[in-house]
Amino acid sequence: MALGVLPQPWRRSLAGMAMAVAALAAAPAVAQTAAAGVAPPPVVGVIDVQQVMTKASAAQQIIAQRDKYLDTYQARAAEVEKGLRETDQELGRARSTLTPEQFTSRHQAFQARVTEFQREVQARRRNLERAFGTAMNEVQSAVIRAADAVASQRGMNLLLYRTQVFLFDPSMDITEAVLARVNQELPNVKMADPDTLPPEEETNGAASNRRR
Repeated sequence: MALGVLPQPWRRSLAGMAMAVAALAAAPAVAQTAAAGVAPPPVVGVIDVQQVMTKASAAQQIIAQRDKYLDTYQARAAEVEKGLRETDQELGRARSTLTPEQFTSRHQAFQARVTEFQREVQARRRNLERAFGTAMNEVQSAVIRAADAVASQRGMNLLLYRTQVFLFDPSMDITEAVLARVNQELPNVKMADPDTLPPEEETNGAASNRRR
């Protein structure tokens, strides 16, 4: 899996994150002029959020950690699949020597092993996605904080997502400044071991209880 490719759900979240960055940068100026009932003159900045998210050292570390887990899981799955194929072949060769009842019993046991293996693969995949998403959320929060700080330093009260802008003065682009600040404030993020995460049902139940 390419290190620079983010999962589809994460890519979809980048646009929403850019809106959050823009809102944070605009908030101070808006608050200062709200009492007077006058909209502040726009001071616009431009940011490539996806570039920051893919180039940030912490994000690259998280992606590398995820890929390492993927390699381990794929190797483990390949080994189990090999054993299941061998069991299936043995069962096929033994069919002529077994009674119908014996064959049915052994075939059902084999199918149960296949089903359990499929459940384990799916559970590991979901846990890996959860661990990856949680770690990347830390980077996302750092990007928002850094963008807010850089925009404030430059007197900007509106940030636009770079893909939404056709032409702009390069001096309006704060992408590199934000990236540098993120790397300074959050140089490392360790992704949680997916195998140690609680079952998703427990996590969802705890969140539901907190909302009550």
